[in-house]
Amino acid sequence: MARPLYLSNSYLSVCVDEDGFVRDVYYPHVGLENHVGGFKHRIGIQIDGQFSWLDEPTWQIKVNYQPRTLVGETIFKREDWQVEIHIQDCVYNELPIFLRHIKIVNCQKQHQEIKIFFGQEFAISESKFRNTAFFDPTKNAVVHYKGKRVFLINGQCETGGIDDYTVGMFAYQNKEGSWRDAEDGHLSRNAVEHGPADSVIRFSLSCQDQEEVELDYWLCAAENIDDAYRLNDIVLNKTPRALLHATQSYWSAWAHTHSPDFADLPKSAIELFYTSLLILRSHVDHEGGIIASPDSDMLFYGKDSYAYVWPRDAAYTAMVLDKAGYGNVTRQFFRFTKEVLHPDGYLHHKFQADKSLGSTWHSSITQQDWLKDRILQLPIQEDETATVIFALWNHYEQTRDVEFIEYLYKPLIEKAANFMVAFRNKETGLPIHSYDLWEEVTGVTTYTCAAVYGALQAAARFSELLGKNNHATTYRAVANDIRRVMKKYLFDPDLNSFVRVAFIEGDQVKRLPIIDISSLYGLWYYDCLGPDDPQFQGTQKAVEEKLRVKGGVGGFIRYEGDSYFKSTHQTQSNPWVITTLWDLQRRLKFASSTVELKQHIKDLQWVIDRLGKYPLLAEQYHPDTGEPLSVLPLAWSHGVYIETVLLYLQRRQELSVPKGQGK
Repeated sequence: MARPLYLSNSYLSVCVDEDGFVRDVYYPHVGLENHVGGFKHRIGIQIDGQFSWLDEPTWQIKVNYQPRTLVGETIFKREDWQVEIHIQDCVYNELPIFLRHIKIVNCQKQHQEIKIFFGQEFAISESKFRNTAFFDPTKNAVVHYKGKRVFLINGQCETGGIDDYTVGMFAYQNKEGSWRDAEDGHLSRNAVEHGPADSVIRFSLSCQDQEEVELDYWLCAAENIDDAYRLNDIVLNKTPRALLHATQSYWSAWAHTHSPDFADLPKSAIELFYTSLLILRSHVDHEGGIIASPDSDMLFYGKDSYAYVWPRDAAYTAMVLDKAGYGNVTRQFFRFTKEVLHPDGYLHHKFQADKSLGSTWHSSITQQDWLKDRILQLPIQEDETATVIFALWNHYEQTRDVEFIEYLYKPLIEKAANFMVAFRNKETGLPIHSYDLWEEVTGVTTYTCAAVYGALQAAARFSELLGKNNHATTYRAVANDIRRVMKKYLFDPDLNSFVRVAFIEGDQVKRLPIIDISSLYGLWYYDCLGPDDPQFQGTQKAVEEKLRVKGGVGGFIRYEGDSYFKSTHQTQSNPWVITTLWDLQRRLKFASSTVELKQHIKDLQWVIDRLGKYPLLAEQYHPDTGEPLSVLPLAWSHGVYIETVLLYLQRRQELSVPKGQGK
């Protein structure tokens, strides 16, 4: 199930699903630890004796954000009951407090007695065992805790606070959960439970005909019970609605800090820009890590989630935030990479937001079909190390902070650049085998070569900036040599295109004849080859002919034969947001007139159309139905969208200036 609302303040993060149920709660880091992990924090309502959970099909549900804020707004309508429920959600921008403001509208011409129920199912520290939950009568609140993770749940309405409760168990010994206890409108008032503990609380309201009633619900996260109580007191003293209003104002001000001139872009494109900007910010942890996605739903279908810091994905997000003017946000990410860099100068596969190593499936031993023996290799994606250095140059171009670069040069830039210089095959000069950016094959990829080229050119510029000319000469020479051997070994004359990957055996290079859109993207994004180069042109033609989705929703797939999230009934692979926008970015970058530019930017509508009933972008979409697949949201999808808009505005300005009148 998708996560159309993602709310965060860099310490506490909350995902709300399409039914308005909380499904992920991360604390004290973005993406770490998930204390709900896909279980449900249900909402139920009883009106004049009739009960319903809000995920039942009788409800019409619309999920969105309040414009240009990190405040969610979910509207529930039920025609037969003639009732509407409006829920505003946010994570308070200053403290780890999740707030829900609920308004119930009685559309009937008669008085209604209303009871609303909130259920909580926690898996504290990512396990539902060894948890404790209890009702505290002195605070009239429910507390869930395990060790140094405490969650207090409370609320209030015009008639008072919680007026009924129970604590029990869920998903254990055939117990469905305490939420079943709510369906008769009353709760059993069990006060404490341990193990896989859950809870349900109730509020009672009285609503006159064609009027509305309101209530507030909140969750406080802390490392001990006393701090949780203090946060609860803050909510009561400042009032939950004041905190909600403060959060609305803060994120609106933040989003408009660096508002560009959107020129002729439609309103829908502008609104998605602001939503995407806020979503990127919500993926950034207070210690600098930038996760790929908070959606934990993949845990129920696979072995892991996307709630990790992939250095490459995070570097792309940092580049976009820098280009949008938020260099103050990204500085901490580069400090993060400095601290997690291996002493030998490379970055591991992925990390958790607290700087510890993330899970991996990258082996240090590989064997291709054409190899007789197993060979040792580093279990890394070299492009991840390269992308961080390339992104750091972009950060410098936006901020001109020489002191920051001097601080990072020895421990990060020089170490990483020296690693990339040395990490080459002696016979061919190509980079040594590593995993590709899609994490599926090991070998030498066109994309990785291009990324390393771009990173070493950036390292050379940093070295020149700081007067380290010998380093600059070395880095630039190796970069140019990698481009030379890439053109020699990775371009397939039969395909008239660069290939996805090749394999080195001694002084022989064997190409795998597969077209991959990242090969073309790497050429121009890292300034490795220009559009006038015949090899560039051949690759472009191959990508357009073989990777564009024919019919259906259109868009571009990653590479020939891509089977990731492809069902057995599909004839085509799934288009991705990032790959489709890469094609658009290339056309915008090399457009020769404003007329051509405006014609290309119309294709931005493809992304806007993907939103459908959700306000956020997924990783990929079904080629026929347009159904979102894999995680939702994906930071990379939103980042490439912002980057595309900014590129269009930049190119529009450049092409509008008559020749000879530019800087």
